[in-house]
Amino acid sequence: MPSRAAAPDRLLTGFGLAMIGGAPLWLLATGRTEVTTSADVEASPVTIPAVVVPLVAGMLLARLVPPRLPALQPTVADGRAALTRQVVGLCAVAVVFAVLVLLLGPGSVWYGPVKVALLLGGAWWVLRNWPAPPPGGREHRQSLPGLWYWLGPVPAVVGWAWLAYHSPLTGPSDLSGYRAYDPMVLLTAMLLTFLTASVLEEVFYRLLLQTRLEALLGRWPAITATALLYAAMHTHRVGTGPLADTVAVVLMFNGGLGLFLGYLWSRYRNGWAIVAVHGAVNSLTLLPLLVG
Repeated sequence: MPSRAAAPDRLLTGFGLAMIGGAPLWLLATGRTEVTTSADVEASPVTIPAVVVPLVAGMLLARLVPPRLPALQPTVADGRAALTRQVVGLCAVAVVFAVLVLLLGPGSVWYGPVKVALLLGGAWWVLRNWPAPPPGGREHRQSLPGLWYWLGPVPAVVGWAWLAYHSPLTGPSDLSGYRAYDPMVLLTAMLLTFLTASVLEEVFYRLLLQTRLEALLGRWPAITATALLYAAMHTHRVGTGPLADTVAVVLMFNGGLGLFLGYLWSRYRNGWAIVAVHGAVNSLTLLPLLVG
């Protein structure tokens, strides 16, 4: 029989999945069939199936293609208090960041410095001042054969990318708004975005925070909690309509992406795979402008 202590974890998972899974249903019920998932004013709207189907398919492929890592074993009692302190500190950093960027508003010149200061500097401070044994360790990672560390995530990443960017779901991409930019300016912006978003966000939310939450709460409560915190930092960026619609778009796209990235990370512990997916989200559609 499941222990009573596990009930809050199940409640957290159910709440998070209901929020993220219910977001596209809310949008469809309110008459929204297309959404803008980027803060760039030049970005084209996409259909709701073009957002949801690739993420669901990617998670199914990650679930069905073996082999994969087992769930992370819970942290032993002796190290649990120290690890809990770290998790609380990292969650506080994530919440403060989400609140600050919401107050700063979209397009603020302070967004980048605040992100680096909190997600890099804040995380460093927490881990340095509240040390704890690293969860899982090399033994957990090495339980996956070396070849599958690289090959395991490939079907999920390729399947998601094809459905999201090249399948009939997506339709033609309108890049006309970006053509006014000098290619070197565009390339510089893409590189900075890659470092501060694709790399930094994945290191903080998945490698540091989610891994520790997995050791305390289990796989799905950790993935769900991290996805919600990841979505919260994007609430200020997308949408100019009613607040409920903006929150629903962020939950559907950023929360759903957080679930996909979190599941990939939990299954394979391959940081390159999740950084590649995140990088594709930010820049893949713009590559034709650099090579054309």
